This record gives sequence, structure tokens and C-alpha cells, in this order.
Amino acid sequence: MTARPPLAVPATDEGDAPVASAPFVATAIRALRQARIGLAARRRSDVLGVVADVIDDWLAVDSPWLVRAVATLPAATGFSPAMIRFALPAMLEPLRTAQLEPLLDAESNARGGPPLILHVLPGNLPGLAAIPAVLSLVIGSAALLKPGRGDRAFPALFIESLAARDADLAAALAAVYWPGGDRACETLALDAADLVIASGDDASIADLARRASGRFIGHGHRVSFAVVTAETVGDARAVADLALDVATWDQRGCLSPQLCFVEGDFDVACDFGARLAAELTTQAAALPAAVMPVGDRLAVRRWRDEAEWASFDGERYRLFAAADEADGTVVVEPTAVFRPTPLWRSIRVLPLTQWSDLPALLAPLRGVLEGAGLAAPPGRWGECAAQLSAAGVHLVSRLGAMQRPPLAWRQGGRARLADWCIGDTRAA
Repeated sequence: MTARPPLAVPATDEGDAPVASAPFVATAIRALRQARIGLAARRRSDVLGVVADVIDDWLAVDSPWLVRAVATLPAATGFSPAMIRFALPAMLEPLRTAQLEPLLDAESNARGGPPLILHVLPGNLPGLAAIPAVLSLVIGSAALLKPGRGDRAFPALFIESLAARDADLAAALAAVYWPGGDRACETLALDAADLVIASGDDASIADLARRASGRFIGHGHRVSFAVVTAETVGDARAVADLALDVATWDQRGCLSPQLCFVEGDFDVACDFGARLAAELTTQAAALPAAVMPVGDRLAVRRWRDEAEWASFDGERYRLFAAADEADGTVVVEPTAVFRPTPLWRSIRVLPLTQWSDLPALLAPLRGVLEGAGLAAPPGRWGECAAQLSAAGVHLVSRLGAMQRPPLAWRQGGRARLADWCIGDTRAA
């Protein structure tokens, strides 16, 4: 097999983002089909060894790849250099062999994956492309990565880092961007793929599912939250950990908590909210927020105004807000109602009179719950975590770890790999 350089698309005047044409997508698909022949002949242990080296390259103290990411991704994504430097390695860490091999043993049963997978990626977080890229390769599938608008730089950089170690293996990946709604490019990709795995809003997922020719797996809208038990509400570590979970990636991920239930009365919740706001200010200094669009800034300001007016009208609302809308907003509300926030480090703190009230509060959102961060003493942890899982939460994490999910996380309740390796696939 003759190696080729990572597939790249000439830049256009749409920012500096490469935008593909339909002929280019067709060329990429043909190249991936050809590269998959060589990939299918390789031993899994060989592929795992290359992947381990690439991840080590990224996580090394003096990693030139991380240096390039910190230099290029802020302009491409809006995130601060400090956020990229801090959070991107956490995104890649689960791809080390210690988590990758157990997942393969548990879910792939030594079966190969489909010849060609189309990954329609979200644009909210940089670095997400690495996980589907690696998982596709280790099950023997070529992968066409369609980045979201907000993350068009990282996928190509990751493929380049793989090519530096093994150009033949990198040839089985291609990152090709086209604007959402480009029917010509989408139709080519959807018709060619044996499996389509897509993340995005519910309407987009439904549209892609209707048009995919092969099997389809969709991940739509999800929300996450936190719970702090009475025994830990006064713990400074719980406050600091929750602030980190809120600040990381500026609350753009599906595992970013938008609410925190505090076991106690309104006064207890207010005390917790005040300390949380102070910690968010600390995080804003260490991890500056991304560039905030005007519309989002107005949404946060409106939410702040509503809370302030409610308190003026005699309702028991408390607002704890940083001077800059992007640096953090905490609203303590008198009644526990599960409602999302405008994001951008904005969180509702809700008093939870008794733990037994929580299942009823979560029930209306069961279909969209994803993660819960939990602060609880060892003696209650197991029971509390089990009750959250029973309420429909797919990942229960300790506070401070919500943005570092394990590779075996069942997003949307689905196995990570088992669904990829089932069913009849078309010939390579």
C-alpha cells in the first residue's frame, strides 16, 4: 500500500476554514475505501501500539502537537490558550492503552467494524474528533470525520500527528468539512458510509437519520447537573470542584452542569451559591473564558436581570454575578425546578429539602439527562449514585471529574463500541 499525506482541503475565504466540494468528498471516500484494505490486514495490536505512541506524543510535557494546538485552536474555536492547554490533554488521556484495551475486550468481541464510518461531529468542543478517529482505527474501520463549524482545526491536526508516526494508518482517516445543509456533500457521505454516527441538535439528527443509507447512531440534545449532599455542602473542595466542572470548556459540553441541587434549605443554598460564585471568579482568572458572542452575552444579561427583578418583587431569589457575563453567574432559586441556563458558566443552585424529592424533579427530563456530578460522603456515595442512575443519568461522576469521562462512558445510554460492530456491512 502506498502511503499518502493526510487528506487536506484548500482553504477558502470562509475565515481560514477549509471547505470541501462534492468532488473532493467523492475523492476522499474513494481514498478511504482503498486505505481500509490495508487497515483490515493489520493486527489490532499493531494499531494499538501506534495509537499509544501518538497519544504519548500529545501528552508529553514538551509536546510539539500540544504547542501547535495552543497556538492555532484559540483563533479557530474562540477558546482561550489557557483552556486549550488545560482541557485538551484531559480529552485525549482516556485514549491511553489502559482504558482502550479493556473497552475493546468488553465491547468488540474481536469483531471488526464496518468498512467506512461517517462521524458527524459537534462543533462545541475541540478535541472530540480524536476519540471516534482512534476507535474507528482499532476496530479496523476507515473513518470520514465531518467536523462541526466550531472545531475545524483539530481533526486535521490530529490526523497529521498520526501520519508522523504511521502514514499508512493515517490514510484511513480523513477530516472533511462542509457547511451544514450542503446537500451534495452530505448525500455523497451518507450514501457511502456503512455506519453514520452523528452528534448535534435533535432536528439535525432526525434529518440525517432519514437520509442515511447504512446503519445510523445519533446523539442529540442532553443536559447535566450536580448534587451536593448535606454532609458535603460546607466542604470547600466540593465548591471548588463544581466551579471547575462549570468553567471547563465554558459549559459547552453535554456533561457540563447547568444546575446544582443542594441538600438543605434556601439559606444553605445561598451560602453555597455565594462561595461557588467566588470560585468561578477564581477560575476565570486561571482559565479565561472564550470570546463571547453578542447574542449569548445578551442572553446571560437577560437571565441575570430576571433574577434581580424577581428578588426586587419579593421572591426569594439571590444573584451572585461576576462583572463580566462570561466569567460566571450563580442564581439561587427558592423552588427546585429543573430548568437549563444560558450556559457560559451560568448555573442555578436549588435547595433540595430532602433527597427523596429528587427522583420526581428529574422525571420530566429523563429522556435528556446525561451526567450528574455528585458530592457525597463515602457512606452515601453508592446509594446516591445508584438512585441517580435509576433516574436516567448515564454517567455519575465525582465533582471535579465531570469533564473527564472514562472511555467506557455510555453516551445516551448506548455502548461505546458494541453498536458499531454489529449487523451486516457492505463489502469494502
